[in-house]
Amino acid sequence: MGDEINNNYPAAPDFISETPVNLPANQPQAEYGSDLIAELIGALGHEYIFLTPGSSFRGVHDSLVNHTKNHKPQIILVAHEEIAVAMAQGYCKATGKPAMAFLHNLVGVQHATMAIYNAMADRMPVVVLGGSGPADPAQRRKTDWIHSANTQCDIVKDVTKWTDEPITLQGCLDSIARAQRIATSSPCSPTYVSVDVLVQESNLPEGVSLPDVKKPRYLPAPPVAAPRESISSAVEALINAEWPLILGGRVGYDKATTPVMTELVEILGAAYQDGHDIICMPSNHPQNLNASFGRTKAEGEYKKMLMAKTDVVLCVDCLDISNNIGAYEGARGAGEEVAAGKMTVIDLSMNDFTIQHWTHLGGPLHPVDIQVQADGLYGLKQINAEIRRRAKEKPPWLAKAKDRRAEIANMHDKLRLSQLEAMKLKWDQVPIYLPRMTAELFNVVKEKDWLLAARNYRAWYDGIWEFDSAGQFMSNSIGGGIGYGPGGIIGSALAGRDQGKFTVAIIGDGDFTMGPAAIWTAVHYKIPIMIVLHNNTSFGNDEEHQITLAYRRGRPAENAWIGQRMVGPEPDYCTIARGYGAWAEEPVRDPEELAAAFKKAADVVEMGGVALVDVHTSLN
Repeated sequence: MGDEINNNYPAAPDFISETPVNLPANQPQAEYGSDLIAELIGALGHEYIFLTPGSSFRGVHDSLVNHTKNHKPQIILVAHEEIAVAMAQGYCKATGKPAMAFLHNLVGVQHATMAIYNAMADRMPVVVLGGSGPADPAQRRKTDWIHSANTQCDIVKDVTKWTDEPITLQGCLDSIARAQRIATSSPCSPTYVSVDVLVQESNLPEGVSLPDVKKPRYLPAPPVAAPRESISSAVEALINAEWPLILGGRVGYDKATTPVMTELVEILGAAYQDGHDIICMPSNHPQNLNASFGRTKAEGEYKKMLMAKTDVVLCVDCLDISNNIGAYEGARGAGEEVAAGKMTVIDLSMNDFTIQHWTHLGGPLHPVDIQVQADGLYGLKQINAEIRRRAKEKPPWLAKAKDRRAEIANMHDKLRLSQLEAMKLKWDQVPIYLPRMTAELFNVVKEKDWLLAARNYRAWYDGIWEFDSAGQFMSNSIGGGIGYGPGGIIGSALAGRDQGKFTVAIIGDGDFTMGPAAIWTAVHYKIPIMIVLHNNTSFGNDEEHQITLAYRRGRPAENAWIGQRMVGPEPDYCTIARGYGAWAEEPVRDPEELAAAFKKAADVVEMGGVALVDVHTSLN
């Protein structure tokens, strides 16, 4: 029969499981290059591999199924390469472990480039493999010429930490192992290795062996510690501050951060805020002054007052310090204080090790006065240890810290009360007011062991959803790529399923529109998740920009919706979700129906299902 295809197999077999059949009880000896590649992926610790099928890695695909039996790793079939990499990114966030995606050559890699950029911005250790070639022109089919490149890595060099294009099997095995070490060594970032078709499909050559990935040379480098002098300078500034402020950054993915951060905030008597769309401290901690600044005029004034009081700010693993401290024009209302140099800025991060030559990711040269270059959590522990040492002698600053704690706790109580009062003013608004949607949703899930896989940052209002610690919230794309949401939340939900958590996510309708096929993957692999669609029928961020510009130019703001609103017709997201096998009823337009709709969806998820609730919301 040769390579002839047997067309007698059913086009849509009854789905029970994806356990391969008609295979020997024991794993056979590797016969082909792809067999060793599949074994290596499992040896590197990957439970799953996210992929969209492609002929350029048919050898590895066969080996994953028929050699390693779709077990460690298990194939997670995804309908689009960008979604596949987004799922890997979301999985990394929720597990703290590397994830792997396999892409079709050239065309698949180009599809996924935006998602790789997001993962790079998020500093996630996503190891990406891409089928390639054949490098030998004599072996190429017609389609191979369309899909082949001289240097395929060139497509992703600007959005990865390291790339390689090995031409032998041993080189490929060594490169994949090295790619994972580089991706997982701080500061983490995606890596990419192309895997030639002939390397995959050829018989095993003599002398090839799997790398011993347990050896230190293949393990991630230890966390980077800060020099003693840097720690001393930072601590000196913090304990002598009249009003210290701590901003928590991406260390918020790790639940181990919360006790360390809490200790620092309490002993210093410092105010605390999350840096940007991340959670490091419990919401109800009396020194947590998080607020959705800019949502209301009162909160904008509050932020301006707070930053004016601050004389020392410690940014812990914050990606864009200029944004966090308000150095940009109009950002958080603190630009004048920063420009005047009234604030000492301490940067605890490895930001200088992530500088990109082609993107402005992370902002300009930050107005930093004390640089503490270290792994975020490790450096935080160093600072705590030094502060504890100095506190043993009962110095005067401890008394000042105690007085500040009382003052900040009073501010916390007033802030939370003002947030609740602001929410009540529009509680019955139609279209539905976003804080009410958030409050009703939290009320349904708060007693569960929940994981919040995403929230719509610009539509988020603090003081409503009560976080207990870091590691409960997976943030957004970080790279600003709309379309991350559907794939990212399913990747996090896969980890949540294995951890026994109830995963819930809030994403925008524009974000969902770009990747709804991710729902099929969730349903197919029985990944429970409750998806709440914040549906304002608009690319709302840009509609706000059109309104702002219209007022500035003296033009009619009534036209801001044109080219922004998805109406006439409105997409039927519930039907789309049901088409992929998820549970969905009708859109919720009446705020009084929210609680019941969320309760029904939660019950579906508790039973292992995928549920979508389409909530028609206001633009703000």
